[in-house]
Amino acid sequence: MMRRIAPKILVPLAISMVAGTAGAACNQVAGTVRLLPDATCQIAAKVPGHTYIGSCFSVQLSLIGLPGASGYAGVTAEPLIGANGVGTVAPAVVPSDFSPVVPRQIVQTARSAITIGKGSNQTTLYTTDVMVVQPTFDATTGQMGNPAALSEQILITGSDNKGAYAKVTGNLTIIGNSIGQSVPVLGKLCLP
Repeated sequence: MMRRIAPKILVPLAISMVAGTAGAACNQVAGTVRLLPDATCQIAAKVPGHTYIGSCFSVQLSLIGLPGASGYAGVTAEPLIGANGVGTVAPAVVPSDFSPVVPRQIVQTARSAITIGKGSNQTTLYTTDVMVVQPTFDATTGQMGNPAALSEQILITGSDNKGAYAKVTGNLTIIGNSIGQSVPVLGKLCLP
């Protein structure tokens, strides 16, 4: 029992102690994340001002040594500009070599609001997310199936300026399709 409790207390304490003495402490983190569909699209109220395109989720995030976190996320339609300066809106398609209408990859954007900690130590972190999906297609119907591969890059862009994690920065990478199942998440969190 002590082994489970100790990391939840000692790791954040160590992070904050080092942060206070060394200017900024960045630590590698690992854990799991799970998304469940959210028909009410609560992310739209948490992070207004974006166009959410119908894929909204509740989020459960567990990082080793840190308090549990939960929140909301939603796929957005945001501007993208290619290396050639031509603009489009996410989701965007990277066509395959053999057919311009069959996507090799799909690029999507999203926004998240994740709350970590409890009581006076509680902080809501805001993120911008980019997913790259390698789709699969049913040979008979041509309909898209479950992705062959999926990776999500998440950048922490701010917080509600409250609690123990108010000034945290960093990034996370989700490896795999987290909808309805727990998948690995890796990254780096920094406290000033």
